[in-house]
Amino acid sequence: MREKIIRNIELELRAEVSLEQFNDLLKKLKRQAILISCTKRLSVMFLGKVNSSSIDIRVRIDSNGKSEVVAKKGDFHVHDRIEVSQEINKEQFVGIVKTFSIFGFHSKVTERENFVFDLNDDINLTLVKAGKIFYTEIEKMSEFKKIKENKRKLLEIFSNFNLKPIKNKNEFNELCNRLSKNSDWFFDSSKNHFKKLAGMLSVY
Repeated sequence: MREKIIRNIELELRAEVSLEQFNDLLKKLKRQAILISCTKRLSVMFLGKVNSSSIDIRVRIDSNGKSEVVAKKGDFHVHDRIEVSQEINKEQFVGIVKTFSIFGFHSKVTERENFVFDLNDDINLTLVKAGKIFYTEIEKMSEFKKIKENKRKLLEIFSNFNLKPIKNKNEFNELCNRLSKNSDWFFDSSKNHFKKLAGMLSVY
């Protein structure tokens, strides 16, 4: 019997870009790669710890109507977190947010405009617009024994596009703090915040 290959490690690199870089990359990728989707995405993020492990749970929906719950395990800034996901119905969105709200994790609501490109070899590169902040994400689901090999592939692609990946926790946190200040909003599970969330959800 052939051994089942489990690819549950999300290899992901990020790089912040300027508006000019964003537009140049968008033009270049439209010529060189396959545009999978262009969507807006609404997410409620729950960030906390279970025992000593950092946990990142996202309840999200995009403008194509795809809803899902994604759970990631591992330090928030690292490139090789364990990830699992489950599709849900839009009608379940608020109820699932209420369920995760009882965990007491730090929570926030985000909206992003995403341009997702297929670069072959199961590698996706996403251009992300968050208000006046722009960044890229390149990712590939990997099995554990191929993490180093696949990371080299992602770094080579970033280098070919003249992108400098976010290198450490401090750089990652600095970007997250600016996103929280200028684009996202803290979610406190109050009636007013659920009402605000429901209003945003209604357009998806």
